[in-house]
Amino acid sequence: ASLAVLVSFQVYGQTPPPPGQPAARQRPPADELPLVVAMQWAQATIAACKAKGYNVTATYMNSDFIIKLVMRSDGVNEGTVDLARRKVYTVIKTGMSTSEFAASIGFPPDSRPLAPAAGQLPGLPPGYVDTNIIAWAGGIPVVVGGKIVGAVSASGSPPIGQRPGGLTDETCVKAGLAEIADKLK
Repeated sequence: ASLAVLVSFQVYGQTPPPPGQPAARQRPPADELPLVVAMQWAQATIAACKAKGYNVTATYMNSDFIIKLVMRSDGVNEGTVDLARRKVYTVIKTGMSTSEFAASIGFPPDSRPLAPAAGQLPGLPPGYVDTNIIAWAGGIPVVVGGKIVGAVSASGSPPIGQRPGGLTDETCVKAGLAEIADKLK
C-alpha cells in the first residue's frame, strides 16, 4: 500500500508576510483539481511506475504554486519529495513540461541528467538562481480548457546517470493523466 501525505504549503522563495502580521489565507483557485481527482492521478502514476519496477513520489501543485498532494510510494527515497516539488514548480513557473524546459535551455530529455556542481542542487541549470527550478523530465502541466490549472510530477526512477530516469517519470505521469482525462474537460 502506498503512503499518502497530503500537504499544502508555500513554495520556498515566495515572499512571507511582514513581521507581526499573520499570513493571508489564500483560497485555492476555482479550477484547482479536486482532491479525489488528484489522488486518482497520483495512484495511477505510482501504479504505472511500479509496473516498470520503480517506486516514485507523485505531486500535484495548483496554478498558485500551492502543493495540494504529495503521495510517496513505499520504498522510495525521501529525496524524491523535493525533486517532485521542484518539477511541478518549474512547470508552473515556465508554462511548459520540465522536459520541454530542459530542451529549451540546451538539455534534451534524452541527455545525461545534470549532475550538481559544487554547492548546487541536483538538476539546477547552470546560471539559474531560483533554486526551485529543475531541468529534469517528469513534470507536466495540467490543462483544462486551454488553461494551465496546475502541474503534476513524479520522481524516483533510477538514480542520476542511469537510464531511464526522468523520462520514465514523465511516462508514468502521462499514464496517470490518461486515467483522469475525462475529469479534465
